[in-house]
Amino acid sequence: MTNKDKILSNTETRSKTKFSGQLVLYYLNRLILLIVLAVTVIFFSLMSPYFLSFKNLLALGLNISVIGIVCIGQSLCILTRGFDLSVGFNAGLCGIVLAYLTKNMEVPYIISVLLAIILGTAIGLINGLIITKGRVNALITTLSTGFILSGFILVVSHGYSIIINRADFAFIGTTRVFGIPLPLIIMALLYLLFGIILKYTVFGRYAYCIGGNPTSARIAGINVEKVQLQIFAITGTLAALAGILLASRLGSAQNTAGSTYALDSIAAVVLGGTVLAGGEGSVVGTLLGVIIIGILQNGLIMIGVPQQYQNIATGLVLILAVLLQNFNVRTSPGITLEKTKILK
Repeated sequence: MTNKDKILSNTETRSKTKFSGQLVLYYLNRLILLIVLAVTVIFFSLMSPYFLSFKNLLALGLNISVIGIVCIGQSLCILTRGFDLSVGFNAGLCGIVLAYLTKNMEVPYIISVLLAIILGTAIGLINGLIITKGRVNALITTLSTGFILSGFILVVSHGYSIIINRADFAFIGTTRVFGIPLPLIIMALLYLLFGIILKYTVFGRYAYCIGGNPTSARIAGINVEKVQLQIFAITGTLAALAGILLASRLGSAQNTAGSTYALDSIAAVVLGGTVLAGGEGSVVGTLLGVIIIGILQNGLIMIGVPQQYQNIATGLVLILAVLLQNFNVRTSPGITLEKTKILK
């Protein structure tokens, strides 16, 4: 063997070793959410004997059900390179309108629910129209509509919570099916539905294509604006449903309800692995992100950690997730032609 052949052989060996190491890191990062989930569960179960109790787990599921529904819509937005910072105020306004119609105007509850959902969908459509037709950045658009909606919340509620002591109003938020809270069941069904939609439907493929490269998606014949409009409408509908469930569970519509949902939902979606640049992510990952943040907050409360330190811990977990996400991009094998030749 000549020196040239030896050099080529050593180079190929090093390339294979490096690529194998990258593959290990790539798949390890894919499992990082499950690892973090397992670590947090083990940690809090050791710190508190009541953490894994059936009662606490049901309370945990009930607490994450509302924000979990909001996160589905936020996932769709971020997946297609967008944001919706108005989701929390959308949810809060729909809850306030529902309570106001039911109590002050004595509108039948079912009709009030339908009107609240229509309102949430309309808000999402308005966001989508401003973004797609007005060519305004999604961040600026939804931040602005969020301010507007927060003002409408105060106008309708006059700054006070609307308390309703009616069985039909509390039904959807307090009913249990075989001991499991109905809001948790609704959230699980929605995640199943949108998981199927993103993975197996044309709409899902369009969403990933738009997030990956909007220009290429247009060249391929995809109506990018139409898909984006549909996504913001869906996001508004889900926010309305979340607001309805929250008001029903609390037996009242509070003017501060949902005020933190925008940042909370973005945190969960990013933690779940959806890339801020768009085109990569899943609702399964988002669900894991929601569960991890929910467990973190629940566990910290159970072991008596003050609220300010809970916020610090949540923020640190989010930063860690973004760092891991960036690391994943750098170490991702990419499966380029050059690298696939090495494997052959």
